[in-house]
Amino acid sequence: MALAATTMLGGGEALIGVARYVRDKTGDSAEFALVVADSWQGRGIGSRLLGKLIEAAHRRRVKRLYGDILATNRPMLELARKLGFELGRHEDPTITRALLDLR
Repeated sequence: MALAATTMLGGGEALIGVARYVRDKTGDSAEFALVVADSWQGRGIGSRLLGKLIEAAHRRRVKRLYGDILATNRPMLELARKLGFELGRHEDPTITRALLDLR
């Protein structure tokens, strides 16, 4: 599942953000990813995209969403926390694991 945010720029449509999830081999859980163009960060686009992705995953009976976030990416960690993800350790100390139980 992928969601895209676009805007009109210079007479054409420009992609400014993408949120996606991919089910893992169990089928119950899915890994998510989110990217927003640098010049569009801090405007609520990531929050909206990830919120809609969570809703879509829940409707499709995904039980858990998880993702790996750079431990230095404070804005993304704060967004994940705000949306209800639990933040935990990863075997790589530069990464934080975000987990959201959708059951």
